[in-house]
Amino acid sequence: MTLLHFPGPAGPRPRPDVDVDVDVAPSALAVERAAFAARAQPDPERRAEDERAEALERAELAAALEAAERATERAGAWVAELATRTGNRDLTEFAAAVLACGRDLDPEDGESGGVPAETTVVLDGFVLLGDGLGVQEGLVLAAVGAIALAMPRTITYGCPVTQLPRLAERLNQALAAGRTTIAGAPGGDGPGDVAS
Repeated sequence: MTLLHFPGPAGPRPRPDVDVDVDVAPSALAVERAAFAARAQPDPERRAEDERAEALERAELAAALEAAERATERAGAWVAELATRTGNRDLTEFAAAVLACGRDLDPEDGESGGVPAETTVVLDGFVLLGDGLGVQEGLVLAAVGAIALAMPRTITYGCPVTQLPRLAERLNQALAAGRTTIAGAPGGDGPGDVAS
């Protein structure tokens, strides 16, 4: 029988001269780190699936931005025609602001959607008081301004992919209805019928 010597509080503990080969189990921390590393690196199939989903999101966003830009180009051109016909400089600014609301959209700008307040304030409806506009033209201008103003908001509200195409379609519908009515369809006012 071997007696063990336990030193008192003042003395160092003697080390045994025997080498002991002990299998040390991994610590809980090491096991947790290994599990985290495995989770942090997704398998190739999962990574490919994530990349496809991101590519689809980018493509949908690009299509939504393009639809908005095309619709505001058409609306801006129509407003520019009115500006030329009436000689109203405010309408020229209005046309430029409508264009900017589609062309300058920035999905990374959660504050203003890429369209600064200096631009959107032009669409406030004050232009409707200008000379030379018919009643129906004024109504179409009001719709155009409201829809253009809503476009940057789709970004600040986080829904451009679903809402921009809908707004672009509404803008196209407003222009089509306005052109039909203004051209002299029943209930419309032609270019000579100016609102008083």
